[in-house]
Amino acid sequence: MWSFVIDLIFVALLVATIVFVFRLERRLASLRGTKDQLAAVIVELNSAASRAEAGIKGLRAAAETAGAMLEDRVKRARSLNDDLGALVQSGQRVAQKLELARPVTRTASAYADEPRREALRAGKVR
Repeated sequence: MWSFVIDLIFVALLVATIVFVFRLERRLASLRGTKDQLAAVIVELNSAASRAEAGIKGLRAAAETAGAMLEDRVKRARSLNDDLGALVQSGQRVAQKLELARPVTRTASAYADEPRREALRAGKVR
């Protein structure tokens, strides 16, 4: 009789173990599927990271090229600015010479303009 009771207890424990193992197997299968999906996501992230790195390298190269072009243009602009400054000074000197070479007619307005002419002759006014 006792052996029959012990056998029933073992059978109950074995049934409980079988149910537990079945539930555990389903959870493990679910985890394996999630693992495969996670691996696919990781592969996609690596691919996206590689494309981003390539894009950054391309942007860096474009920025360096644009910077070099801009620097060249600034140098040319400074050179042109110096040339224009020299031309303006030359034009001012020619204007002064023309002003001094113009025939003088003495009118009342000419006497009022006399201090300006003296300043022009002295080279103080441009």
